[in-house]
This record gives sequence, C-alpha cells and structure tokens, in this order.
Amino acid sequence: MRMLSREQVAVMQARLMLICLGIVASLEPVYATDLTQFSIEDLMQVKVVSAAKVEQSLQDTAAAVFVITADDIRRSGVTNVMEALRLAPGVEVARIDSSRWAISIRGFNGRFANKLQVLIDGRTVYNTQFSGVYWEIQDLFLPDIERIEVVRGPGGSLWGANAVNGVINIITKNSQDTQGGLVTLTAGNEERAIAGVRYGGKLGDNAKYRIYGQSTKRDSLVTPDSYDAEDDWRIGRGGFRLDWTPSARDTVAVQGSLYDGTFNQNYVLPTLISPYTERQLSQVNTSGGSLQARWEHQYSATSRMSLQAYYQQENHEDSLYIVDANTFDLDFQHNFALTDRQEIVWGLGYRRNSDQFTDTAFSSVDPNDSTTQLFNAFIQDQVDLIPEQLRLTAGVKIEHNDFTGWEWQPSVRMLWTPHPDHRLWAAVSRAVRTPSRGEEDVQVSLLTVPPSILTGNLPTLVMVVGNDQLESEKLIAYEVGYRVRFAEQFSVDTTVFYNDYDNIVAIDTVSGQSFLEGRVFPPYLVVPLELHNVGAGSIYGFELAADWRPIKEWWLRLAYSYLYSDLDQDADTNYEHGNRNQLSLTSSWNIADNLELDVWWRYVNGPATVRELSSFENINIDPYSTLTVRLGWRPRKDLELSLVGANLLDKSHLEFVQEAYTFPVEVERSFYGQVKWNFK
Repeated sequence: MRMLSREQVAVMQARLMLICLGIVASLEPVYATDLTQFSIEDLMQVKVVSAAKVEQSLQDTAAAVFVITADDIRRSGVTNVMEALRLAPGVEVARIDSSRWAISIRGFNGRFANKLQVLIDGRTVYNTQFSGVYWEIQDLFLPDIERIEVVRGPGGSLWGANAVNGVINIITKNSQDTQGGLVTLTAGNEERAIAGVRYGGKLGDNAKYRIYGQSTKRDSLVTPDSYDAEDDWRIGRGGFRLDWTPSARDTVAVQGSLYDGTFNQNYVLPTLISPYTERQLSQVNTSGGSLQARWEHQYSATSRMSLQAYYQQENHEDSLYIVDANTFDLDFQHNFALTDRQEIVWGLGYRRNSDQFTDTAFSSVDPNDSTTQLFNAFIQDQVDLIPEQLRLTAGVKIEHNDFTGWEWQPSVRMLWTPHPDHRLWAAVSRAVRTPSRGEEDVQVSLLTVPPSILTGNLPTLVMVVGNDQLESEKLIAYEVGYRVRFAEQFSVDTTVFYNDYDNIVAIDTVSGQSFLEGRVFPPYLVVPLELHNVGAGSIYGFELAADWRPIKEWWLRLAYSYLYSDLDQDADTNYEHGNRNQLSLTSSWNIADNLELDVWWRYVNGPATVRELSSFENINIDPYSTLTVRLGWRPRKDLELSLVGANLLDKSHLEFVQEAYTFPVEVERSFYGQVKWNFK
C-alpha cells in the first residue's frame, strides 16, 4: 500500500471538508489588487472625479485630494467606512459612543458636522433636517467600495451649498468587478458579529449585476470609570446594483439599498424636579432606503453627458426627536471639448426635500411638515494656458433654496507643472452653508438650572429656539499645494490653507426674554436662547501625505495635519480654540506571497477641553495614540484569513463628547478575526 505524504493528506482532508459542507468553490483569484503591486507613479496616476467632475489623474488635480483605495481599506483592518476615513490627512474622525461619530474636515467637528458634503456614488447623504450625516446608518459593505475620494477644501462651485470644508465621495465598484460570490465573517470582543454575502452574475451579454446583504452587531463602549455604557447596536442592510451597456456609447447603472437598525444611546436630559437631570438609555430605531439610476452617453470622443436621478427615504425615532424624511434629486451634466486645449463642464440640478417631525417631551418643530426645493446650475471652464505646463480652472455654481434664496459659489484654480515630477497649484474659492430645518423651526429643551434666590426659588429651563431669519454661513478659502515625486520610491503631497468664515450660526446667549410658565406644576422660568449669525473668524493649517517604498515588498505612508482655530467665542462654543495635530503612519509589508503584516499608528492632540452645552461643563480630552496590527494570510487564492488588534496601546480612551445630551464614553481595546471566501 502506497503511503501518502503529509501534503497529500492535507489536501484530501480539505476536499472531504468541502464535500461535507456541500460547498463547490472555485480556485480562481477574486480579491482586491495588492497595494504593494503599484508603483509611486501608478498611485499618482489614479483617476479621481470629485474635485472637478471630470476624470483626471490625482497628480493633475488642482485641489487637496486624497484617495483611499479598496486595498487601503482591506489592509487597514477597519470594519466600517468611518474608521477608514482616518487614513486621510486633514480628516477629523472621533467616536462619540458605540454607534455615533463626529467626522469633519478642517475644523468644526461635531455630531452633525455641518460643513462637510458626503456622497455615495454621487448621491448626497447630507440631511437637511440637522445639517450633517447620520454616520451610524452608513454601514456599507466594505468589499463593494472601489475607492473613497476625499477633497479637503471647498467644493461649492461643483457640489453646491454645504460643501464648505470638504467633500467625501464613496465610490462603489462596477458590477463587472464583483462577479461570483463572496462571504465575509468578522467576530471579536467588540465587533461581535459582522456577516456579509454578495453574489454577482450576468443578465445576457451586456448586463451584469450583484446583490448583497450584511448584518452587523457591535458591543457597547465603557464609561471613564469602566462601567458598561450599554450603547450596543445592530443594523442590517441589503441591496443590488445593475450595470448595463445597451450600446457602445451608452451605459446605465441602477442600484438600491434598504437598511434597518436599532441603537442603544445614552442621554442626559433636563427635568423640572431635583436633581434636574436624568440619565436615560434610549433605543433608537432607524430605517430607510434609496433607489438610484444613472445614464451616461458618449456623443463623441470629446463630448459626453450624464443624467442621474435618485430617491431616498429615512426614518429616525428616539427620545429627542422623531422624523420621517424623503429626498428626490435629479442631476444633468455635459462635458465637451471647446478646443483641443479647453474643456467645458456644465450642468443643471433639482432637489426636493420633504420631512415630517413628531414632537417629543424635549423638542418640537413648527411646522411639523415641510417641503423645500432647490434649483441649481453650474459651469466650469478648464483651459491649458500653456500645454502640459499651466492650466486654469474657473467655475461657479448658482442655486436657489427655500431658506436663503439665491446663492453663488465661484472658484478659481491654477495648476503649474514646471517639471514632470513637480506640481504646484493654488485656489481661491467661495462657499456657503445654508441653514437647516432644525435651525429655523426647532424649539428644544437644553438644560435646567436649579432654583436659587435669583430665580425666586424656581427652576429655570433653558431652551434653544430656531430663527427663520438666518442667513447662510460664508467662507472665503485660500489654498496652495505642492506635489513632488523625488524618486521612483518616494512622493510628497502638501497643502497650506487659510479659511475666512463669516455669519457663523451659533447660540446667542443674550437673545430672548425670560418668562414664567405657570400653567403646569411645578411652575418654572423659561429662558429662550435664539440662533443667530453671530460668529466669525479664521482657521488655517497645513496637511502632508507622503509615500515611501524602500523595497518592493514594503510600503510606508505618512499623513500629518496641523490646524489652528481662531474663531469668535460665539462661533464655536463647544471647542477650546487653539492647535490641533494629527499624525498617522502605516506600514504594509508582504512577508511572503500569501502573508501580510500591516501596522497602523495614530496620534491625536487637539483642543483639550470640550464644553458640553446641556450642562455647560468642561470635559478634558487628553492626547491619545492608537495602534492597529493586522496579520493576513491567504492559504488559497480564494480564501483570506486575518487577525486584527485595534487600540492596543491602552485599555480605553476618550475621543469626543457630543455637544449636548450626553456624557463621556471611551473606546476600548479590541481583537477580532475575519474570514473572506470567494466562490463562483
């Protein structure tokens, strides 16, 4: 009898296991391209569209752009989009609690960072109810993301109001690139369970599709005294995408998704009886979906158009507010070459937002129902003044909204290429942020001041009251950037900026007349504080991204940002003014053909004090460092196993405190394993 080798026995065991499980797997490779297979030059040639609404290489873009690739996401060990954004310089990403995040670019961070435009495949997820993004519902299926384009600086001339400090565009993969099946499973002490499945196939010769589903359950964080914060959450999401090429000149993409989530969140809410505050663990229920269609037509080699329409619905319900919102958007864009040195991009857009609020014990919105409309048009002219050396880009967007009427947002950008390895660019832009429904129509109880002799021994309820006379916030931004490739193995991208703000909306502490509310027991005083355009000031800073590849198998990336805030006290009430530093260093090392080691270290040092508005208490946030280590192994081309340790340098740390109604919770050390299996 012939003896089998250890290798043959192992192969037979693997085959028997597959048969027992009823799995028929393909051995063909279906996984993301390895970052280390790119050269520095290849990365600088990555195509981006968010900065100019035309496809151009990263190095030829006259804006501060950073691209987070699919492989960046995979090798970073992150489990959601929010964590992936930490890879980009100048992006402030801080976790508030288990589900809520504060994410901004170049300052003004908060639960609803209102000066950042966020899109998914060109569809905005910026909500007009509170001017910001519900990051907790953007729990996307990470393997479907092709890249994340991060534009630091104003994008109002192309993307309209609210693209004040930056634009984040999350771009998903074409169905052509997601054929076959994929199963992912992540489990650990904090990431309790993340299970996803995707399958892509063909519909005839010209159409491809994919469908996917994902279920996520995350554990709660801890309070500073190490108690369970009980803010665990879960969310489920499913969707599809269809890419159809009916002719050589036409492409059609249709995609949709549905989600449903439950989040446990802690609130500190005002009461009229001692101790005048109460901690409440609230269950937040959220659900919604979107449907999007995009048609692109190529008229000629130098002329093309696109037409995009989408509808999205969101429902949010918790102790503070209940809202049901709907958005319909229609966008047309036409690109054409006027000459061989000049390209024009123009477009028209229409958006309709409707929402319905339900009053709660702590807030009311008057009127409860509202419908607003927005019309816009833009044009951009890009001309090569000196071919391959000097390019001028000028554009303007004009829009009309129901809050502030007509708004215009121009920009002028210049790109100089004195040498193939050197790029110098400069820009001057104007951008605006329009008020939200919450800022105009809300009335919300902020805090209760205990009785005293000064108040006649009555409790005093401080309320924030909206103002329908608010004007747009305004920004004039100045930027200068320099990109250089020193050698085949080393490149640097730097930006210096100065932002001048005016008309910033903030609570006016001297507004409103106090009055006695005696119709209830116990009676109490009411102090209404109105929102007004009372703030102004400046923010300036420096950003750097560097790539170094000392050997073929090893890649190093450095990201650094410095920001200084010099705002009126009324302009940014929840932050101490001053310096903010962020430093990130990533190392990607291919130990062997099928073995990867990734190390990611971050340091954050910002304003040390946050003022929590519902208590007017100052909360200290110490500088902190994080360390993430990932070990990835591909025993087969269709199977990837990885182990990740995150926040390894301390047991827990505080990153952010929401502006109101909350208390500090800390991010814990975590470990999790992940399995990815591709099949046909």
